[in-house]
Amino acid sequence: MSVALPPLAVAAPPSLADQLQGLGRRWRILLLSTLLAPALAGLLLALSPSHYEATGILLYDPEAARLPGANAAGPATELNQDAVMASQSAIVLALPAAAAIATRLHLDQLPEFNPALRKRIFPLSLLPAPAAPDAATLVQTVQSHLAVSVQPGARVIAVRFSARSPDLAAAGANLAMQLYLDQGRDVAFQALNDAQSWLEAHSAQVQQQLDETETQLAKARAGAGVVAATQGSTLTGETASRLAASLVEAQAALAMARARLDAATEAGGDAAAANAAVAPNLLPLRTQQAQLASQVKSLASEYGPAYPALVTARAQLSAVTAQIDAEAGREMQAARADVAADEAQVRTLQAALAHIRIASQTEDEESAPLRALEQRAEAGRDMLRAMTLQAGQLAQDASLTRPEARILSRAAVPARPESKHYAMVLSAATVLGLCLGVLLAGLRDTLDRSLRSGHEVRAALGVSCHGLLPVATRPEERAITAPLSLYCEQLRGIRTGLGLGEPGRQILAVTAARPAEGKTTLCVSLARMLAASGLRVLAIDGDVRCPGFGRVFGLEERPGLAELLRGTAQLPDALGRDKLTSLSLLCAGGERASALDLFLSPALPALLAALREHYDIILLDVPPAFALAEARVLCRMADLTLLCIRWGSTPRRLAREALNLLREAGADVAGSALTRVNPAAHARSFYADAEFYAPRYGGYVTK
Repeated sequence: MSVALPPLAVAAPPSLADQLQGLGRRWRILLLSTLLAPALAGLLLALSPSHYEATGILLYDPEAARLPGANAAGPATELNQDAVMASQSAIVLALPAAAAIATRLHLDQLPEFNPALRKRIFPLSLLPAPAAPDAATLVQTVQSHLAVSVQPGARVIAVRFSARSPDLAAAGANLAMQLYLDQGRDVAFQALNDAQSWLEAHSAQVQQQLDETETQLAKARAGAGVVAATQGSTLTGETASRLAASLVEAQAALAMARARLDAATEAGGDAAAANAAVAPNLLPLRTQQAQLASQVKSLASEYGPAYPALVTARAQLSAVTAQIDAEAGREMQAARADVAADEAQVRTLQAALAHIRIASQTEDEESAPLRALEQRAEAGRDMLRAMTLQAGQLAQDASLTRPEARILSRAAVPARPESKHYAMVLSAATVLGLCLGVLLAGLRDTLDRSLRSGHEVRAALGVSCHGLLPVATRPEERAITAPLSLYCEQLRGIRTGLGLGEPGRQILAVTAARPAEGKTTLCVSLARMLAASGLRVLAIDGDVRCPGFGRVFGLEERPGLAELLRGTAQLPDALGRDKLTSLSLLCAGGERASALDLFLSPALPALLAALREHYDIILLDVPPAFALAEARVLCRMADLTLLCIRWGSTPRRLAREALNLLREAGADVAGSALTRVNPAAHARSFYADAEFYAPRYGGYVTK
């Protein structure tokens, strides 16, 4: 018949409080790791050789190295400056620089840089000797001793070199700075030489192209019949320029002649105004005419018409007037002739200029290739002049070039070794040791698959834990000799938790997962305590193959359970009596080979039924569940089964499997008990059931 088993409880993942309690239970590991890590770190620091560090300062200032008149770059941003300074630091730490330091200072001959030269002490001398480092390894070692730092926002480079010798530290730092300056200077000179070489080669190429262009230009001029008049012009162009200038002059003269003629014409009948406009040289005659007219008028008012002076004055006035009219007529004719001549000259010049412009346009169209050659030749001459000027400037730069950096402070020989930072290292080692201790303690707590509290028993097995029996001296007798002890109090807790003596709870089977779990001791102690309370108690040793009652009670020769079941002995002869209490005893007997057959026979149920009539409580000391099949038979016959689990020893999987075997056999496992508990360790375990082990309960229980 199959028996439905109650499901086992699934252990919930541990909470943070559970994890902290687990660390508290492993406080020794935490303390040892926390103390051991800084101790080892301090020992290693004390045994490690001292190192000296020398520092030199470089000032990177490309503006100071720039030549006067050179084009300065725009102001660099902070990001660009940081990138430039980082690149300069990389140059100091470059592989060629480290290789040069190793070669010049002969670092391969020093034990600090060559492990093959180091002294070896026992037991390290038993290991294979290290080989001498190759070039790449030596360079990497030098780089590990060389450090470069840049102050943010500044152009100061600090170069540090550490070594066991103070002189070597200073020499390494100074050599690194000098190599950096030499490398910068070499790069600058190489760049100038490359630029000069390129300019020389390109200048020769440009000169050759210019010569070819000049030759083509001469041939083109000769083929086109074009002769240069002056630089930048031709004969046709100069002729057009002169004609244009003459036309302007003729047009100006024509305008002036027309202005005089128009002025005389507009005067109309005013002869004096017309004559003045055309012939300004008649002004003296006009003055004389005015004077004579005034004289005639004056004489006429005083004298008669026949007055000689008046007649003379009138004759002179008539002569002057006739002279003025004749001269003015000639001037008018001359003015008209001048206007006509100027108009003819303007028309002639305009025609000639139009003709020369047509000829110039034709000449321009025909001489376009020639002009292209001339422009190319001029461009070549300009380029050649510029390159010649730049070559001269580069020659000056080569003679005056200064490095972009300079040594601001050379590295001095350090007077004291570099600080080993004991406080920082020991603090870090303490923190590391604490972390390692937490890890080890957590790992140890996780790997510990034993059961150490009632909470763990309930979580892992799903059954109640009715008591935690501490380790005690002669525990079988403490139920009588120390009734107020912690041990007896736990026994009373088991009795109460199981409800022994109540209806249907008369026969109790005490078993364990494996031997040496303390089941016999618990069974005897519980039986004596129950008997001391006045109950009729019978303790039966059901572990036929490995009996224990005979050793405890001194009943080795008495027949026992096996003989009763076989029918070779009677119950009164098999029953024994405890010397300390009224406890009745039934030993295992001497039949070991056929114990299972005896337990499966009808005699066992009949015997237990008969014993129920005479005793209040019957305790069965049952073999371990994994050892014998008899254990499962006896547990099935009992009303209750108590599973004993050794504190801190029995694996959870083994206890769980034993519980499954008992339940599969039909046993009623009413609970469990932890045996052989270490009181001092359990009191520090932070479990809830460790509270009763605290000193504050000393008034309730005794040792």
